[in-house]
Amino acid sequence: MEHACKVAIIGAGPAGVLAAALLNKKVEVTIFEHKSLLYSILPTGGGKCNISNSEIDYKEFAKNYPRGEKFLYSVLARFSPAYTMEYFKSIGIDTVTLDDCKIFPEKMSSKFVREKMLSQIEGCYIVKSLVKQVLKLENGFSVKTSDAEYFFDKVIVAIGGHADFSILNDLNIDIVPTKPALTGLCTEVKYNLLSGVVLKNIFNYETDLSGDMLFTHFGISGPIIFKVSSLKARDEFPYLLNFDLLNGKITDSKAFQQILNQNSKKEIKNILSIYLPQNFVEFFLKSLNISPTTKGFEVNAKIRDLIFDNLKTYAIKILSPRPDGETVMSGGVALNQINSKTFECKNTKGLYFVGEVLDIDGFCGGFNLQNCWSGAFAVAEAIIQTF
Repeated sequence: MEHACKVAIIGAGPAGVLAAALLNKKVEVTIFEHKSLLYSILPTGGGKCNISNSEIDYKEFAKNYPRGEKFLYSVLARFSPAYTMEYFKSIGIDTVTLDDCKIFPEKMSSKFVREKMLSQIEGCYIVKSLVKQVLKLENGFSVKTSDAEYFFDKVIVAIGGHADFSILNDLNIDIVPTKPALTGLCTEVKYNLLSGVVLKNIFNYETDLSGDMLFTHFGISGPIIFKVSSLKARDEFPYLLNFDLLNGKITDSKAFQQILNQNSKKEIKNILSIYLPQNFVEFFLKSLNISPTTKGFEVNAKIRDLIFDNLKTYAIKILSPRPDGETVMSGGVALNQINSKTFECKNTKGLYFVGEVLDIDGFCGGFNLQNCWSGAFAVAEAIIQTF
């Protein structure tokens, strides 16, 4: 069957494949992807595919995007996580919501989600070549690969945040430089001896966030660090992070003195290990040149305040993001060029951008995938309404 509208989708990640599925059989769809289709979804959610998050208020939901919060208001209000779950159910993917509001497929399998989604694009043309250039023509677009040129009425760019943006050079598109986000951080101090140790519910002063931090062979990681790295993705390195490691467990030096008095014959490492992992406590005390075997009654006011002040404001110098450790990238196509309702380029009609190719990135918890889903719904709706 010959369709009146021919649409190219460049990139077969979550956003591209969903857009193709929604447009399939309504227009003629050609997908350009030189890698395995939807391969990027396989590691999501630790292989279980954290599809979305159950927060129902779209403005609260949007607060989980360091870049793109207000831009997403319209599309999240129309194509919410609930809307997404209805679609997935319609193609055979039942979902479950866990206590932390994360939504997963009932089968807890990214592979299962991939198979079901790919079944929806049967009949679409697949070109397994790397796109080299996209050009705007008088009546449509040219998409060039290394060995062929194709012509389309409309183009959807869904190449993700790690892609080569040079294919857009001839389209007069402003690109915000990409920086790693949701990544571990390399530190000046080497924490090799603490690798695997977790500090629970600590507080970061720079971002007003609380959460768990993991020491690694390269520095620090864990839930709070992923968020901090995302919020500070565009800061210049090196920079300092300051943490309250006690975070309400010991409120002030007076309370700390009472604890020392009550445990006067215990070693300081054992006293502090009530509140923090002992491996870290010993590392911490040695960094202050305090013997871990010092008894409670031997801790004078000067040592007490030294310990307490450094636990309340524990400084870590950050040198860089972890090499190749990012989950997503901040940056991409500048949002001021994009219609937030349709995801169409304002100055190039028929050209759409969706997913992480845009300057949108979210925290862990299903937010980055929901950006892909909602954007794909919006783009497909907009294209269908044009004919």
